[in-house]
Amino acid sequence: MSSELTLLHFHRNLRLHDNAALHIAAGLDRPTVGAFVFPPDCNPRQRVFLRQTLAELRGGLAALGIPLHVFTGDAADALNGLLARYPFAAFVSPLPVRRAADERLPAIYRADDALPVLSVRPDGLPPNFAAYRTAWLQQARQAEILPPPDAAAWQARQTRLPAECRNVPPLPDVQAVPLAAQGGEAAARRLWSDFLPRLPDYPLHGGFPAKKGVSQLSAHFCFGTLSVREVCRDIRAGGQDGAAWLDGLARRAYCRRALPFSDGLLELTAKGGRAALHWLQPPKMIRETDGSGGETLIRWQEGRTGVPIIDAAMRTLNGGGSLHPALRRLCADFLTGRLNISAAHGEACFAARLTDYEYAVNHHNWQQAGRLNNPFAESLNLDPDGRFIRRHLPELAHLPTSALHAPHLAGSDVETNGYPPPCV
Repeated sequence: MSSELTLLHFHRNLRLHDNAALHIAAGLDRPTVGAFVFPPDCNPRQRVFLRQTLAELRGGLAALGIPLHVFTGDAADALNGLLARYPFAAFVSPLPVRRAADERLPAIYRADDALPVLSVRPDGLPPNFAAYRTAWLQQARQAEILPPPDAAAWQARQTRLPAECRNVPPLPDVQAVPLAAQGGEAAARRLWSDFLPRLPDYPLHGGFPAKKGVSQLSAHFCFGTLSVREVCRDIRAGGQDGAAWLDGLARRAYCRRALPFSDGLLELTAKGGRAALHWLQPPKMIRETDGSGGETLIRWQEGRTGVPIIDAAMRTLNGGGSLHPALRRLCADFLTGRLNISAAHGEACFAARLTDYEYAVNHHNWQQAGRLNNPFAESLNLDPDGRFIRRHLPELAHLPTSALHAPHLAGSDVETNGYPPPCV
């Protein structure tokens, strides 16, 4: 068997277009084997989203001649299985990997898709978000995308791949759950094509959950089915600024930089005469929470707090795994600031439900929670005509807008169909 193979590790870059890892592997000009390992803390909705995405990605890579091996369990153990089975000369990964000084080990190539923004100040500390955002937007306006994969070159290269490397097991079965976002690069590109003409209206409509104001691409950016560089190029090509919308992408990048090893730090060493990976820092995961939140926490989780905008938001989250950014902040502030329940409980709840859950982003957002907003006033700001509340709280859909946001103040003669009074 040839010893000149490349192991191409996919992580949060599940696409063919503008993929730094795929581009690096092409430049190495070796037969290539692809691998993906389900994140250890991905929730049921993410598993469905990932399975859809991986089915499409596996088909796209197969057209290039690249087999994609998909595993569950510990990433280091899974990749070690491939390293032990086949003699690889190179390992390409989006994750940070340190390599021991041993010439027998495969060469390491880091495929970082992030825009090249300095992640630390001269004193070694992370910059504040405002400074990072300014630098990130400057890079976004200059970003160039990579050329698409050369199918003919890949197919010729892959003829040298040993036959046994091509045998990939079926994708793992996943539990069927309701999902608001369809996985896959094709779905991401459709959403982007739909949103791009609406981008100029984002500052006007993006803050209202009932309107079609957001892109619905968050899960796709979480797992990299759409390239940030590519959307920045499209915005430039259309002569748009897009800074208000790009703020969300800048914040995701900032969270990842603030916790640079949240997805783990690997080391490649020689073990028993073979190359082997192990975790220098394992992926960060949400800690299990105790039951200290009590019945009030359960009411918040299930959308039964008696505050319509909060309950409509939480039922949206429970129903499809997606939640408008403004409602995430409002629900987090309500739990921590009004109900006085630890942010750890909310962080764990969102981690178990959001399709776009990512430790660094989720943890950062919950660290910011705790403002003492008036949820009834915020309800009027976010959903002035009550369309969002009526959509998700059918028991209150008959109420006039004047009573909808705070039905407990509407009087005892108003029928609320068993909707509870506020828990605070």
